[in-house]
Amino acid sequence: MLPHVNRPGTIVVGSDFKALGVVRSLGRRGIKSIVIDNTPRSAWYSRYVTRRIAWHGPLDDAAFLKFLLAIGEKYKLRGWLLLPTQDEAVELVARNAPHLAECYRLVTPGWEVVRWATDKRLTYQMAEEQGIPYPRTWYPKDEHELATIQFPFPVILKPAISVRLQYATRLKALPATNSTELLEHYRALTRIIAPDEIMVQEIIPGGGKTQFSVATYCKDGQILLHMTARRSRQYPIDYGLGSSFVEALEVPTISEHAAKLLSFMRVSGMVEVEFKQDTRDQQYKLLDINIRPWGWHTLCIACGLDFPYIEYCDTLGEKPPSLQPRYDYHWIRMITDLPAGLQEMRAGLTTPGAYIRSLLGKTDFSVLDWRDPLPVVWDSLSVLIRAVKGLRRRRE
Repeated sequence: MLPHVNRPGTIVVGSDFKALGVVRSLGRRGIKSIVIDNTPRSAWYSRYVTRRIAWHGPLDDAAFLKFLLAIGEKYKLRGWLLLPTQDEAVELVARNAPHLAECYRLVTPGWEVVRWATDKRLTYQMAEEQGIPYPRTWYPKDEHELATIQFPFPVILKPAISVRLQYATRLKALPATNSTELLEHYRALTRIIAPDEIMVQEIIPGGGKTQFSVATYCKDGQILLHMTARRSRQYPIDYGLGSSFVEALEVPTISEHAAKLLSFMRVSGMVEVEFKQDTRDQQYKLLDINIRPWGWHTLCIACGLDFPYIEYCDTLGEKPPSLQPRYDYHWIRMITDLPAGLQEMRAGLTTPGAYIRSLLGKTDFSVLDWRDPLPVVWDSLSVLIRAVKGLRRRRE
């Protein structure tokens, strides 16, 4: 790998546990990391962060673009890598790649590539063209068209660009079991996002045991390194905001599907492709594509594929090594997996004994690391603060 002297650092946009995995990977090799965020989270408090820069606004507007360019000059960061870990920041960097590349080394592809992952209308169009299965999806243009479609209830309503709903409601989708619920949720969504961004999608039966992912490092659409995993639990257990328990597991079929999609996109860098197995026809159906560090990317590090460092070296011109993952670890975000386990017990999906047994074996934790202890303290406090605020809102 590259010598440790005179190496540029990395500016990480975002400070959640995804960002924490990046700064730990690079920091243990003596590579400097600056973290920028509008909400201090776990990575903000890591001992591997060289500088913390607060931004008081959204991560996807023109003011933030100017801010990124200004701090590049102010702190003499020309030639440093710019690595966004939040979806809205990924879009900002992709849309403004030529301008930002005048100051930084970019790991994010241009918008002509990223748009295929950001907008699910394009994602599923690509899947259709490549012959990759995906859930049946409808795109009603208004309430009148919504009323004319015979949906196979239950269904979910979700936005084509998911980050907008998540920030507004902390939800990824709204379920509907009948036409009345469908219309009610549709009207609620139109108050948050444009009607042409609302999708109605069939529900694929099954819980976390049927959710899988391919984690990859790509170059111009070619997968250079990859591993597969089962996203066994998420929180909340229905339409969760993120995985809470992920197991390294070989699933060759989804690797083949991912290879077709990523080749079409001609994408480079860290990419996760998510699927769900439909037990009705045994097909793995495409759900989502993330062109950024994903929540459980440190599981890949534990299994021998240190994607953040591989991306760092590749961006500086060093060819990625040929490596094979070890499938002997699982990843857990304990602060959300405990409530996920309780939800599964209440729903009759697991038992206390089965849940405890699932935790045994080699474990990679999302935040906990005794060599870098402060992030887990703040991670716990921030969850507690959010819970108290949520309780107060409900009482009001």
